[in-house]
Amino acid sequence: MTVICEECGKVYHIDPDKLERYKGKSVRVRCGECGHVTQLSKLLETTESPAEAYGETSLSETAYASPEESQPSSMETEIPSQPEPQPGPEEPSAAVSSAASPAPEKSAGQGPRGWIGLRGKMFFLFLIIPVALIAASGYFSQMQLNELATDITDESTELVAESGKEKLQQKAEDVALQAEIYLKAHPYLQREDFSYDPEFNQIAVQEVGDTGYTCLIQEPEPEEDQGWTIWTHPNPNLVGIDDINTLRKALGPYFEEFFAILKNSKGREVSTGNYMWKDPDGKLREKYMAISPIEIEGKPFSMLATAYMDEFTQKTEGLKEDVEQMTIRTRNINLGILAGVILVIGLCIIIYGYRLSRNIRYLTEAADRISVGDLEAEVEVRSRDEIGNLAEAISRMQDSLRFSIERLRRRR
Repeated sequence: MTVICEECGKVYHIDPDKLERYKGKSVRVRCGECGHVTQLSKLLETTESPAEAYGETSLSETAYASPEESQPSSMETEIPSQPEPQPGPEEPSAAVSSAASPAPEKSAGQGPRGWIGLRGKMFFLFLIIPVALIAASGYFSQMQLNELATDITDESTELVAESGKEKLQQKAEDVALQAEIYLKAHPYLQREDFSYDPEFNQIAVQEVGDTGYTCLIQEPEPEEDQGWTIWTHPNPNLVGIDDINTLRKALGPYFEEFFAILKNSKGREVSTGNYMWKDPDGKLREKYMAISPIEIEGKPFSMLATAYMDEFTQKTEGLKEDVEQMTIRTRNINLGILAGVILVIGLCIIIYGYRLSRNIRYLTEAADRISVGDLEAEVEVRSRDEIGNLAEAISRMQDSLRFSIERLRRRR
């Protein structure tokens, strides 16, 4: 325990173990130099160890005291029989050795008491939390952007597909009307001659887009499902034969979708639908078919128009790829910005946090030295913020203590 005489300013170091037996009592100590009595009022009531109760610092290094104060001297401790009575000078006193026993030394600037220091807190508050919020915001923004891009491309594809279907259906109706007009104008034209009549064949077989075409088919008798016959077709080898069984073998499990569209057109009804078609190379591709009846009494003919669906949607597929590339570029830009933010904020925290914590440790060490009597400790912090104000306040406190001790010495 360190005691500074209020009269002459001499510094004494008392072994706290010798004061343990006075726990809970008021203790008076007398300066061996000037005889001034200082009262320590029940400072031993705490249940902490004596070193912690007195704020003990091992001060055997009396270099903090002035040269004349560093000479060995004694300080008497007066212990009354009762806490209330005030002891007189004539009462017996017990001498307490002025030599301080070694005590655990807590050096200034050891670091923060908690589990995380100032720079750690700055990293957490000004880097981790903001970056986490920015990352979360960027993530959800990117998800919304991806969803928006997907919705736009999907809706565009759907709109283009619907437009292609309407175009194909309108083509089937237009060609059916042209064929109907021609057949009414040539009532004696037989179905076997449809493909050989250049003018009618040119009407009945027309291109739809790049891969689509129209052809004329004859539906079977109402009570039959077989007998669907093609009378005009881009491939002359298919004219005049019922190729339903051939298609059944070629399409396999996908035949029912195709055949359902044909069946729905029986009775001269308009029928449309999607189905899978196998190309000569064995690849399955989706097609769309529209069947429109030819309104001629006694002639169960219909005009069929079909085309691949990807012919309508290939432009939107390119748009979809462009949108995906744009979202990827946007994501990369956001990640680059986030990395730059982390780098800049991290460097600022490292540099500023190091300077701030260094100044705080310096002021802590200076305050500890002043607290044990080193009134000549230098307090120099070149800062124009609150840390600089704190340094000036500690320096003013140091000057005030120095002047107070000088006045007490002059009064002696």
